[in-house]
Amino acid sequence: MSIMSLRLGKEEINIISRLSKQKKEPKSEAARELLRYGWVFYWLKIYSEKKVSVGKMAEELNLSVNEVLDLFAGLGIESSISYDDYLEGFESLKSLKKSLK
Repeated sequence: MSIMSLRLGKEEINIISRLSKQKKEPKSEAARELLRYGWVFYWLKIYSEKKVSVGKMAEELNLSVNEVLDLFAGLGIESSISYDDYLEGFESLKSLKKSLK
């Protein structure tokens, strides 16, 4: 694991300290968790603004498209991909895989 030095304001330090106490974990772990959640939120926000595709979001979050769709469903976010589109893509992938054999 690498070390990075950051200058944080009182508000950010207070947030990290409060989460650390709440979860009874080190401040470093609380900061990493907030960073991960912030990264996901960032991609959810720009997806909702129609600035990125589900595929790009999945790539940036290191998730499969299916996992991103599950994330949307868990948060009540409507996806631009319908279930039929998803199944059609899956069938296309299976056909491509067969043709490569």
